Amino acid sequence: MSGPAVRYEARGAVATITLDRPEVLNAGDGRFVEELHAAVARLGAAPDVRVAVLTGAGRGFSAGVDLGAMADGRLGYEDLVRWESAMTALERVPCLTIAGINGHCVGGGLQMAIVCDYRLASDAARLGLTAVNECLIPSMAPYRLPRLIGTGRAKELILTGELITAERAEAIGLVNRVVPAAEFPRALEETVARFAALPEASARACKRLTTRAWDTDFDSLREEMQVLLRACLASDDHRRAVTAFRDKKRGPRPG
Repeated sequence: MSGPAVRYEARGAVATITLDRPEVLNAGDGRFVEELHAAVARLGAAPDVRVAVLTGAGRGFSAGVDLGAMADGRLGYEDLVRWESAMTALERVPCLTIAGINGHCVGGGLQMAIVCDYRLASDAARLGLTAVNECLIPSMAPYRLPRLIGTGRAKELILTGELITAERAEAIGLVNRVVPAAEFPRALEETVARFAALPEASARACKRLTTRAWDTDFDSLREEMQVLLRACLASDDHRRAVTAFRDKKRGPRPG
């Protein structure tokens, strides 16, 4: 057996999950699914992690389903259901998540990217959902994608199975930002640093409320917001932010 298909690494407040089957553009087989599930479980059990990055080894993010593995029985229905369970778990981790789309992001690859909170893409990437052409369903993308880019554009991507450029993906809101391929590593580092610097209590609260906004009525979400707001006001992060603002407003003391 070769090395891991999915690698998990945590350094301080930042964790990285790397999809690592570059010989097949990080497409997934049964072992990949199990290792993805384990990596997400580790992330969910890591309270000190504030930001997690999901990215791919080599020249691609992920080509999605490994059709060769499916053809020879190394990927089947139960694996696809478990893959969705891993994505649902990733979607629900309390830390902020960034999809570092370093190359082609297709099928299950795009499905993994859209469960993340933020998507940074290289301009070399191509993105799309090809399941319909393989007589498959793109898991819960028919639920998630309309909420992200609207029903009409979601149906276009899902039903045509066509790939689009990173620039087009940015224009329709599928990715948040596109950078030249040569600048991608630095841009990803800067994005991680920017999210890691946010006050933890407010960042996690805002993520939770925004994620639940589609499925919770206004009054219930307002009640939850008020509970989270009280916790934010009582946090050390809030006290530090207020103190920093006060000190900045006073300016340097003469002397």
